[in-house]
Amino acid sequence: MPSATLAIGGLPLALVGSNSVQTAMNLPGMAAFVNANTPVITIILDAPFALRTTHTLHRFTILDGTDECLFGIDTDGVYHYRFREGEEVRFDPRKPDEALITPLDGPSKLRFALWLAYSMTAVAHGRMPVHSSVVVCDGQAVLCLGESGTGKSTHTRLWLENIDGTHLLNDDSPILAARRDGPAEVFGSPWSGKTHCYRQEHHPVAALLRLEQRPQNSIRRLPTLEAIAALQPSCPPAMAHDERCLSLMMHFVGAVVTGTPAYRLGCLPDADAARLSHNTIFARQR
Repeated sequence: MPSATLAIGGLPLALVGSNSVQTAMNLPGMAAFVNANTPVITIILDAPFALRTTHTLHRFTILDGTDECLFGIDTDGVYHYRFREGEEVRFDPRKPDEALITPLDGPSKLRFALWLAYSMTAVAHGRMPVHSSVVVCDGQAVLCLGESGTGKSTHTRLWLENIDGTHLLNDDSPILAARRDGPAEVFGSPWSGKTHCYRQEHHPVAALLRLEQRPQNSIRRLPTLEAIAALQPSCPPAMAHDERCLSLMMHFVGAVVTGTPAYRLGCLPDADAARLSHNTIFARQR
């Protein structure tokens, strides 16, 4: 049976299946994460197609609004991300290191399905994809958080243009890893939105930076509860609609913000905003 082994977020994982394994490996960015270590997680592609009755927990659109996905749970406690044609990603909490993906129509849907499968399996290992744009400065990472359209990519670009010693790690969905002691770490991933930035590297997180568009630039350090509120909306949103998934998510978020400073930046899309955030975040290290 065809298979491929990768490491994403520092977790070795195996893709197992038939023709879709090669399709998956041909997706942008995937080849950068090939790894020979023994897999911890297994994602089974082209799994047998057998729909079950589910209770819908959340409904959302994907692929720029051209398709729909339902997040639900069946009577056995198995989670289902189901697409319009009945294709789905399936996760059974009794097998926390395994996810199933049925045959899918098209590589774009497969790419998204792999992200869903990774999200469900990685959280038990203290990893989670986080919607953010990440810039690395002198070996430490800053995660720019915010709703779509708030200027995350613009702000990281301003760092690249105005702050020496910086590079982009990921522009959409890096993997954040909680640590028991000290700051979180962030890893590059195969999911970087429209920016092809696929780096197999990881860095300690200097700060979480929640962005808000404002008529003038300002920044403040967030206390713990506000830091939690700043990070949680950037985690996989469907998981917030199930009690068990939400509990895992909040445990993860709490562990991250305990050791990692968080800030709220009210900003204009200008170089002064980048300098302000950089100088504030790294001033404590001087």
